[in-house]
Amino acid sequence: MPNRITITAVARAAGLSVSTVDRVLNNRAPVKSQTAERVLQAARATGYPIDSDSAPTETQATAAYRLGFLLQSAEQPFYKELQQELEQTVRSRSRLTPGRLESPVFAFIDDTSASVITRQIDRLASQCDALALACYEHPGIIQAIENAEARGVLIIALLSPLGTEPRRPYIGLDNRRVGRSVGWAVAQLGHNSGKVGIMIGHHRFVGHELRDMGFRSYCREQAPQLTVLEPMISLDDPEVAYRNTRQLLDDHSDLCALYIAGGGMEGVIRALRDSPPAQPLCVIVQELTAESRQALIDGVITLVLATPLRQLAGDTLSQMLATLEHRDESALPAPITTPALPFILYHAENC
Repeated sequence: MPNRITITAVARAAGLSVSTVDRVLNNRAPVKSQTAERVLQAARATGYPIDSDSAPTETQATAAYRLGFLLQSAEQPFYKELQQELEQTVRSRSRLTPGRLESPVFAFIDDTSASVITRQIDRLASQCDALALACYEHPGIIQAIENAEARGVLIIALLSPLGTEPRRPYIGLDNRRVGRSVGWAVAQLGHNSGKVGIMIGHHRFVGHELRDMGFRSYCREQAPQLTVLEPMISLDDPEVAYRNTRQLLDDHSDLCALYIAGGGMEGVIRALRDSPPAQPLCVIVQELTAESRQALIDGVITLVLATPLRQLAGDTLSQMLATLEHRDESALPAPITTPALPFILYHAENC
């Protein structure tokens, strides 16, 4: 008995996502007529049985895309706010062009093991035309991403680059420049000499790695009097970050600065409140939240480097839609035009 041709095989032949092919072959939602014809041609070529009612019609003139987002833990205020901005952006775009977007799908990384993240990517890829992922690199995760791309799902790296594929868009800050800017700030605002602690979420977060590299390169070039310690890992967990901060304060009496390049700053702030350092400490964190704003006002931390979330959400939606529409109409790769986002410096006087 011959093997049954699957929708996945048709999607691979058409160069489209499984969800788009499913819409055409099962009449679940409207798509552009060119896309529908492309699916039907692939179905015929692969031998997939076609329902006569699947032929493109005038009512299928507008594509309806489903977008998915995989973000870090919903317990982190930054990612809660990012979800809200993304939802608002989708609603705004939907009002401007009704029928263009389905309700977005959100998932959060509460278990940071690679196997769990891989399953989350697989599950989202089966439902969505495009995914924006805020996660770290791992061979299993990259394999899941490449499998999704082979099925026609667009993948965008959000906040931290993923892999070396040059056609995979990245939306976020220039993280190396962020790190160098923090180095400049520490050199200007900290002591003339001493030790500097740095905390990252995970060694496999490319964005955190680039911040660490940029920070160290600036200090080597412009502030050789500072001794940058080996990075500590927080796993973006406030409790881990709390313990790391207490350890740094206990182990290094000459600590003059601390840079939190990843998540978990809530634990750092709590540790500094519980055990104020004996000498002034220049503390720089990423992202402005209610807690980091209050810490700035109270003088617990010195600076915040923040991502413009509304612009991040808008650029992400624009890149996803532009790439999907280009792919529906052309076999050529879509251009990637989104530059790195600007970051915002906050201190006690402007937060």
